[in-house]
Amino acid sequence: MPTLYTVSYPEVAPEDLSFIERLRQLHDLPYRDVVAAHFTMVFSCKTIELAEYTKHIEAVARQSEPIRFSCRYAMLGADDFDDTAYVFLAPDEGYSGISLLHDRLYTGLLQPFLKLDVPFVPHITIGTLKDRSAAKALCDELNRTGVHIEGTLRALTIGALEDGRLRNLSSHALGEA
Repeated sequence: MPTLYTVSYPEVAPEDLSFIERLRQLHDLPYRDVVAAHFTMVFSCKTIELAEYTKHIEAVARQSEPIRFSCRYAMLGADDFDDTAYVFLAPDEGYSGISLLHDRLYTGLLQPFLKLDVPFVPHITIGTLKDRSAAKALCDELNRTGVHIEGTLRALTIGALEDGRLRNLSSHALGEA
């Protein structure tokens, strides 16, 4: 059974996508080639059949609306397991809409898989570094110079991790009820 994920690829202006991808090429070495810039909506799920999983994601997508967002803050994220630090673009606008969509996804079939020990923070990861001070310095620099990424989430994409990459299996438009 494949390890399934659900992500939402942001629709942003081409220059903003270039900005994000440039940062990821420099600072997100472990994941830059695994998956394109995204918001993770459902984390790894290994025990549900693809057809059931897809039916659930599709139903939630149909009952949801596209979400406008605006990221104006680079946020430090840290992993409690080691010294890994993350640089996130966190949305000011759209935060609650993305969080509520995440909550709807983790109902029914996926409810048992919701991790209650880790809070969900909507974000686009632009850096994964082994040096927390360097990650904090990157956040500070981005916030000092100003970051402002606006966009829309219009679909949920189901993917499977295969050979170290996320292979997109299907995409489900938000709001096609």
